[in-house]
Amino acid sequence: MVLETVLGHYRIIREIARSNDVVYEAVDTRINRRVAIKELLMPSGATDAVRQDRIARFQREARAAGSLTHPNIVTIFETEEENGRYFIVMEYLEGDNLRQKMDREGALPPEEAVRIATQVLDGLAHAHSKGVIHRDIKPENVHILPTGLVKITDFGIARLKHEPNLTMDGQIFGTPSYMSPEQVQGGAIDERTDLFSVGVILYEMLAGYKPFQGDSVITITYNIVHTEPPSPPSIPAPLEWVIRKALRKSPAERFASALEMKQALENALAQINAPPVIATPMGAPSPYGMPAPTGGYPPYSAPAPTGGTLPPPYGAPPPAPTPTPAPPPTASAPAPYLPPPPPKPVLSPAARQFLGTLLAVILIGGAVLGVVIMGVFSATRAYQEYQLQQIDEKVAARAKEAEKLFGQGRYLEAAQIYDQLYRSAQSSKWKEEFRRNTAAALTMHGNQLLQARRYEEALRVYQQAVQYAPLPEAYAGMAAAEAQLGNREGAVNHWASAAQHSRGAQAQEYQRNAAREQIAIGDEAYRRGDMSRALQAWQTAVELAPGTAEAREAQRKFDQALQELLRR
Repeated sequence: MVLETVLGHYRIIREIARSNDVVYEAVDTRINRRVAIKELLMPSGATDAVRQDRIARFQREARAAGSLTHPNIVTIFETEEENGRYFIVMEYLEGDNLRQKMDREGALPPEEAVRIATQVLDGLAHAHSKGVIHRDIKPENVHILPTGLVKITDFGIARLKHEPNLTMDGQIFGTPSYMSPEQVQGGAIDERTDLFSVGVILYEMLAGYKPFQGDSVITITYNIVHTEPPSPPSIPAPLEWVIRKALRKSPAERFASALEMKQALENALAQINAPPVIATPMGAPSPYGMPAPTGGYPPYSAPAPTGGTLPPPYGAPPPAPTPTPAPPPTASAPAPYLPPPPPKPVLSPAARQFLGTLLAVILIGGAVLGVVIMGVFSATRAYQEYQLQQIDEKVAARAKEAEKLFGQGRYLEAAQIYDQLYRSAQSSKWKEEFRRNTAAALTMHGNQLLQARRYEEALRVYQQAVQYAPLPEAYAGMAAAEAQLGNREGAVNHWASAAQHSRGAQAQEYQRNAAREQIAIGDEAYRRGDMSRALQAWQTAVELAPGTAEAREAQRKFDQALQELLRR
């Protein structure tokens, strides 16, 4: 059915979407311009009060979006009313929204996710500067044009700071999975509410699933307020730090502005893509050092380390640093592969707050010398995991000291402290956190040794790290060290282990690395004339990374060698 000029001088082409309102594709017949028209739909049986409220909100949306002129915000041309029909005319957007893109492609590569998020933050920075808080940032309201340009859409529940609030106290607006804790609780909101929502969609873009999940709205909103999301292996550590900061429960602990968060994202991406520049052990920190530790990571279910304590030199205080000069690289010796940094040392926000509060009480009161007992937070299910635990000023100070050392790139010293805290912790929750921290610090120390071309030492440190927690980055380091030592089969096994403990794009990259080493094993066997070994190696490479370029290369070599055998 074709509708001719149903809204003034706009000819409706088709209906695009329908929910609380309806959106049409249309043509402005005066200038032959393609536009989108959003018309207010009134629920059947609505009272006069409901009608007036809906009209007021619709007009506020028009004022909010219409006051903004920015490349990353949908452009509003005009708002009109005709015969009791209220509608907003805006630019027509080609392409898909972010929800459609993620449904089609799954988790996105870090570079693409950051490119989208930084454009959203640019648009929000402009909106915030004009006193407009979006309040409903979600994938459906992030549109991606075929050129890659990102547009924020749907300011239907936007808050205009310079106008009285239409929302009554305690009234909640937003999409549950993307709402901030203060939105869920019906509290005061500001620009940092939008930043929390950006953190949620950035997590979802990288992980492939939402950070706060549940089988009902009640469960989802409870998790938003009270729990920390899991730590997906597919999210690089520097980007995860940015996400964790954006998802802080308290707005005061988040980024102060959209531009600050954008800068942090760009810095994180630079850390991921930059050539590794890591100090020699115990030396000055790398300019690409890890961001400050943050919390909320679930513990790994790793077997307890064997041997009781870290073996020397880990079990004793570190001696004065005596760096061993690395042999100068030759032109033919390529720089070793450096695995990505592992997840950072972690203390959950609850644990960090408890440590800080305890230390403050001890310093101020000066009288607490014995046992401090935490009460049971009956309203918070997440806190029920914590056991009542004795802790003193020394433990709090040591935890802060280890965090500081890690941030300075003094990973070996940090590992020693985390190991001591792990072995002395009474709570199973704290024990798991300190154990994983030890593994992360040892892995980073292994990276330092690998960069210094001290491959055998690096291998031993990585092996020690995985006894604490099976971090995929530690297995990747072991693979790189084995390859440099000439043990290709060992490298294959470790790459496969790294893939086993990862998922998504990172797991596939580890699988491809394993396949590359296996191809090299086959090539060496072929040059020696060991055709049987070569065929076996190439066939294994196909199985390690099916569907990849490496698998196709291995299959081609296998087929050619097999034909050569048949011709003999």
